Amino acid sequence: MVQIGYSGGYGASPSIEDLDKQNDGTVSPCGAAGSIVFTPKLSIKALEYYYNNFPKLWGKYGFKDAYNLEKGEWYSKEVIGIDKGISMIMIENYLSETIWNCFMKNKYVQKGLDILEIKKNEKQHKQVLI
Repeated sequence: MVQIGYSGGYGASPSIEDLDKQNDGTVSPCGAAGSIVFTPKLSIKALEYYYNNFPKLWGKYGFKDAYNLEKGEWYSKEVIGIDKGISMIMIENYLSETIWNCFMKNKYVQKGLDILEIKKNEKQHKQVLI
């Protein structure tokens, strides 16, 4: 019996060590949601596409973890907290920058930025959020 769905063995480490492995076609909506501050137009377009075209991907708590249409039709039954967390945090950053602003006030973060001589580029920062 062939099992369809997310195996976790593709893409990210440690499978990067085996370059012969290919993506198995599993898509996780939290990837688009987590990228919204960097690619807002594309991320929102992707999330709208998932919502409008894959009703089985939507559940009680929003998007389920993943789906795969490569070898049949598979939708995760799980809602994974770390995926919801990154989605909520980055959407809030996109809307208000609250998380970033709070994080950047931390004295240890500021010290690290000073040590690394990293300076804020206000123009570039605003362009990312638009």
